[in-house]
Amino acid sequence: MMKFQVRGIRSALLGGCCLALVAGAALIASPQAKAQQATIGFVPSIASDPFFVSMQYGAQEEAKQLGVKLVWQGAMGVYSPTAQLPFVNAVLNQKPSGFVLVPTDGNALMPSVNRAVSLKIPVVTADTSVADTTNIVGAVTGDNIGGGALAADLLNEALGGKGEVYLMNGLPGTSTDLLRKQGFEGKLPSYPGLKYLGQQFSSDQPSHAAQVVRDLLLRYPHLGGVFCIDDETAIGVIQGLRNAGKLGQVKVVAYDAEPGEVAALKAGDLIGLIAQQPVLEGQMAVKMAYDATKGIKPAQKNNILPDILIKRETMDQQSQYFYRGQ
Repeated sequence: MMKFQVRGIRSALLGGCCLALVAGAALIASPQAKAQQATIGFVPSIASDPFFVSMQYGAQEEAKQLGVKLVWQGAMGVYSPTAQLPFVNAVLNQKPSGFVLVPTDGNALMPSVNRAVSLKIPVVTADTSVADTTNIVGAVTGDNIGGGALAADLLNEALGGKGEVYLMNGLPGTSTDLLRKQGFEGKLPSYPGLKYLGQQFSSDQPSHAAQVVRDLLLRYPHLGGVFCIDDETAIGVIQGLRNAGKLGQVKVVAYDAEPGEVAALKAGDLIGLIAQQPVLEGQMAVKMAYDATKGIKPAQKNNILPDILIKRETMDQQSQYFYRGQ
């Protein structure tokens, strides 16, 4: 009886060891197990903005699909290199497997990209980019030049081909804003009836944008339309026009499709929105960063997603492009 028990115990132990070896081999061989060992750091330019809330959703969905750990950190409420850099440094200090960055300034964030490269951390940029893209492995953004051209098209249509138009820009040095301006100004020669009055910067502050518009209306009382380069600028422009009693008379096109902008479009305060696809950008950026950790290059280094023109009369059919609030 004792002999049988010893044999039985030995058999059980051997069987258990075999099972453990099989399980261990499966764990080593499983791509999912390998994926769980990877960490993707992701620093947006400002974490509290609905555009980046939407991007975070996409990034999290992709990370979950791949089985990777996503470390998402970013400044709340302030869009500037000074506010962003502590989060960039904190994430890089963790030495993630891959790194996704949304630079607030193409030049100011170059040292951070160079640091990541020196640590052998592959870098992907999303939405905005850096001054020198030589050492990044991939990039994804919206068609900002095309979006700026769409804004010119819509203002021309709304003004019947004749009127004074103005560009309310955001911050100097932001790559996406520069491209939107390029697209807008590049399309205006196609509409000789539109008189371009130039641009000013809002510093991404609604109160400043509101003041600029009030001053602008004193100089140009017949102002016909304004292209707002981003959502914070649009909020300020709407308020400035409301205070001046010109809301609805001056036609306004804005970039993005954040909850406040969607409500303004529905109310008729805006004539159109140029929406990006932040969820898809987040998904693609995480996938490129993860692939880079395995030595896989993206099929295309620079990926430009089409932007979407949303009008009041079509907004119910285009609700899938609205951004997520917090």
